Parts: sequence; structure tokens; C-alpha cells
Amino acid sequence: MKRLAVCLFLLTAVLFAEVRVSGIDVLDLGTDALLPQFSADGRYILYGAPDGLYMYDRQTAVSSRFAESGYDPVMDEAGVIRYRIDHYERGHRTSTIALYDTKTLDRAYVLEGVRPDAMPKITDHGVYYVEKNTIKSETLRATRPSKPVAFVLGNSVVLYSYGTSRILQPAGDRPHIWPSVSPQGDKLCVVGGNDMYVSDLSGKVLFTVADARAPQWSPDGRWIAFMRDTDDGHVITGSDIYVVRADGSALTRLTATEDLMEMYPQWSPDGRQIICDNPADGRPVLLTLEMQ
Repeated sequence: MKRLAVCLFLLTAVLFAEVRVSGIDVLDLGTDALLPQFSADGRYILYGAPDGLYMYDRQTAVSSRFAESGYDPVMDEAGVIRYRIDHYERGHRTSTIALYDTKTLDRAYVLEGVRPDAMPKITDHGVYYVEKNTIKSETLRATRPSKPVAFVLGNSVVLYSYGTSRILQPAGDRPHIWPSVSPQGDKLCVVGGNDMYVSDLSGKVLFTVADARAPQWSPDGRWIAFMRDTDDGHVITGSDIYVVRADGSALTRLTATEDLMEMYPQWSPDGRQIICDNPADGRPVLLTLEMQ
């Protein structure tokens, strides 16, 4: 772990902000780390690498590989990791959802070889997917009760809540990506085109934020973190992290670093840190926050 000084400009800009960065750490996890995120208890950082999926123990500072391949790992409070494995045959993709118990080291496959109509949504309370226009779920061994979930189907958002579903298009006919429901279960956040839309669960838009991608709700639902990235038409040339209040106020820039590329923010369970992908050198960036 390498401690970086927060640039003077950034500290000055957010000195009186409701959220500010008090420290930036670059994590050397021993291999290129992709799309890091916290476990439900905050002890582990899960991430992808060229040779599989890893978990980094923050107490022992040790990384260990738990799968040779896979995507979207999520660890619940019981230490069970769910992740997706994709297979391609004759141009068709099939998905398998695997479970790995970090305490017993047991492995199981709860969905095998399904061809979902939309990318499965993996959460710490189950897996949700659409197959043949039917919404299905796997909640076996889930440690949290089911709550509303949202995922993309075509160019729209499917909101699934306690056995019922509806199709929403807060961004109109623009393609919808990165949908998520607030922790309180009363708002939807989604990106349409390059802009972020926050709506109620009927799809009525409450506010929008231009040029905002990969949004993530804070655990208490008070804030939304997102990235603003730039490119030269071919490759991404830079990215920084911002937050905005859940009512659309207090838009705040958190990072302004020249040698890092902070992308895809993920909150810690206590809401005091944000971990970011850093494709500049494969070492995740950990932001420590002060909240007012």
C-alpha cells in the first residue's frame, strides 16, 4: 500500500464540502486488479485479474484466488461468494452462477448453463435473471431478505419487487445501463446515454446529472457516487470520481489526480471509503472520506 498526498487543489476545492477526501491510497495487490468491490462486512476486497477472481483480506494483507475465471463476485455477510461464469458455444452465451463458501471452501453451482434474456443481477441477497420472458431468482443461502432490484432488458429497465415487475424508461428511448435501487427501496438510479437519471419507482424523473456514469448508492442512501471519464475517441484518457446528494444537490468532485485514473466507484459497507478501478496501472485506488 502506498500513501499518496491529496493534491492541494483538491483539498482546497472541497474544504467546506459535505463530503471530502481525507486520504488516497493506491493498493498493490500483487496482480492487475479489475473492478474491485468490498465484501458485505468490509473485511475483504473482491476483484478480477487476468488469471481469475481474487479476494484480498484487509486484516492480513493477503490475496488469494478463489476461482480460475468469472465475473461480478459478491460476498455476503456469511462469507459466501456468488459469481458468474460465461461460456460461449456457436455464438451463444450461457451463464452459470457459482457459490463459494470462504469458511468451508465448498463450491456449488446454483444455475448451470442458462441462456438469460438479460445479464443476471447478482446481489448479497440472491441472483435474479430473465429467462424466456420470465423473471426468476435464486435466494438459497441468502443472508438478507429480498428487496427491489433493477436490471437492463433491451433498452429498458426491469424493476422487480416482491414478485411483481414493471418496465421503466426514465431516460426515454435512450439505452439504459447501470440501474440500481436505493437502499431504502424508494428510488431508481440509471444512466441513459451519458447522463444519470434518478426517478421514483414509477419512473418519474426526480433529477438528472449530466456526464455521469457507473453510479453507486452509498449504504445509507444519502449519496450517489459516479465517474466522469474522458477519451480521445479511441481509449480512455482520464477519469475522476464525484458524488451528489440523493436529492440532486451538493454535487462534489472528490478526485483531481493526474497520475491515477479512478473509475467504477464502490462504497464500503460503512460508507466511509470508496474503492475505484485504476486501469492506469492495475492498482485500485482507495478513497477515505470525511462526511458531515
